[in-house]
Amino acid sequence: MTGKTRSLLALAAWFAFVAPSAAHHAVQAEFNMAKIEEFTGVLTRVAFINPHPRWFFDVKNPDGTITKFEVTAGGGAGLLRAKSMVRDFKIGETYKITYAPAWSGRPIGRLRDIFMPDGKVITIFHADPANATDN
Repeated sequence: MTGKTRSLLALAAWFAFVAPSAAHHAVQAEFNMAKIEEFTGVLTRVAFINPHPRWFFDVKNPDGTITKFEVTAGGGAGLLRAKSMVRDFKIGETYKITYAPAWSGRPIGRLRDIFMPDGKVITIFHADPANATDN
């Protein structure tokens, strides 16, 4: 194997394995974590996909049109916590959501709180992880 071939293989391996893992963990690069927004929408789907659970909503706009919205939570413990709550979510029910919005302006966000139809609030993300009462 020539030096040029080895270099190309090393570069390909870096792009295949190192670059995606570095990009994946840049939450602040995708979401404005300093800003919290909210919407109320009808749950259409819940996906517990490793490493991030996702909730999908239809949000009715003032003009009557519908925006498809997606919020995601952290991996690991967030995924386990979300899976343990799966029985709490009902497709077709209305939920209020607070989230950190995407920098891109797309209708996606990093989930903070889920306000359940029965009034219970489930906090997935704390603005200050050292203070669980920062809501």
